[in-house]
Amino acid sequence: MSRKKSRLLQRVEYLAYQGARRAADAMSEESVMRWGTRLGALAGKVLRKRDRLGMSNLRAAFPERDERELRRILDESWRLFGREMLLYLRMQSMSLEEIAARCPYANEEILHEGRARGKGTILISAHFGGWEIAGLAVMAHVNDVRTVVRPLDNELLEADMVRLRARTGVKVVDRRKAARFLLKSLAENAVVVILPDQAVLPREGVLLPFLGRPAWTTDAPAKLAARYGSTIVFAFCIPVGSGHRLEFEEPIRVDQLSEDERDPMALTKRINDIISRRIAAWPELWLWMHDRWKGTGESEANGKQ
Repeated sequence: MSRKKSRLLQRVEYLAYQGARRAADAMSEESVMRWGTRLGALAGKVLRKRDRLGMSNLRAAFPERDERELRRILDESWRLFGREMLLYLRMQSMSLEEIAARCPYANEEILHEGRARGKGTILISAHFGGWEIAGLAVMAHVNDVRTVVRPLDNELLEADMVRLRARTGVKVVDRRKAARFLLKSLAENAVVVILPDQAVLPREGVLLPFLGRPAWTTDAPAKLAARYGSTIVFAFCIPVGSGHRLEFEEPIRVDQLSEDERDPMALTKRINDIISRRIAAWPELWLWMHDRWKGTGESEANGKQ
């Protein structure tokens, strides 16, 4: 568990957040895009350890690509991160109707078909494109959305997030208490949103390929879907100018799978493969600066590089 921050540090962070939010609200869309790009580029220069980690991850994922191409991908990933941060701050002040209009759905019938099956829907996404904005868009379009969160270590920021979730109607639970909540949610045919593309502790997951390398991955979505025969639907939020498009794809109708296919290891591998294919197709949209391969002996953060 992280060490609790001092009240002074929490206050400083909160004031910085509020200042950035007010600034984003006052900007034109063109200014948000321009300043977000600059902030993201600056972050890549300042956060050198994260930048080195991103390059290390890219080299391992795409050994056939030259350094110049990998550098371009990572630089664009940083710039995207800055733009999405400011856009997300700006969209927090919008109504659900405005959010829905700014992030239309593609292949929406896939989600509706999953819900119509009546066994709960697990909506899988990743830290890809506008993932934070995707969360707002799902809440704007869909009723009875539930998700798992890790409470922020800043109590003031966490209180703001609680207010935002209350306005959108989403139900959340601390990930440390998630099992019973998620089981109940699927039994009630809710939509459960999970982003399983980040590293977990070895005791919390299974070691399976992700972008071609073994990575500790949560098998919770697979176990939940197998228990209830739920439909797994994938959703990825694609930036389009200053707007977004939320694309649904690759439904897995778990109640129609064979016993071997429903095995949590096999199903988790399938989930990893689908996310990996999307990242490989649009690598500049993924968060390469995260230590996805932590605990496997392959990451820079573990001292190998």
